[in-house]
Amino acid sequence: MDRERLVDEVLMLLPVLARGLGRPDPSEVGELARRGIPVDATLSPGHVQVLIALGRGPHSIGRLAEAVGVTPPAASQLVDRLSEHGMVERRPDPADRRVVLVDYVPGMQDIARRMMEGRGRKLGEVLGRMTEDEVRAFLKGLRLLVESFEGAHGEEKHESHR
Repeated sequence: MDRERLVDEVLMLLPVLARGLGRPDPSEVGELARRGIPVDATLSPGHVQVLIALGRGPHSIGRLAEAVGVTPPAASQLVDRLSEHGMVERRPDPADRRVVLVDYVPGMQDIARRMMEGRGRKLGEVLGRMTEDEVRAFLKGLRLLVESFEGAHGEEKHESHR
């Protein structure tokens, strides 16, 4: 298959992958609305990554930046937007009051956990139909795509500053 057809096929498959993981179901949307969280909020992939990282517990801005692969100022902007939507909050670290932690607002952690568990189950079922080697190859390919996009994004920034 030539390179152009491969690119076309990948472009066609990516939206199917996103749909397969799914949007919030009606009960999730209803719960978000009851909590005053805008269900039509536009969240970037970075916002979603922050929400996923917080599923493992509160993080400082520095740790979130590391987890998401952005600078601390960029992580702070992501948190600002999620905070405006009522999804996360900043609060002092009880162990070190100089550190500010970011965490879900009360009640949001349960919603996010259920949403991630549902998507995790779907993905686990699909990956369960693949061999271990196929899963590793798929993950390797995804990582290479992400690294390539990140590299290209960095080059664009560098060239725009010339």
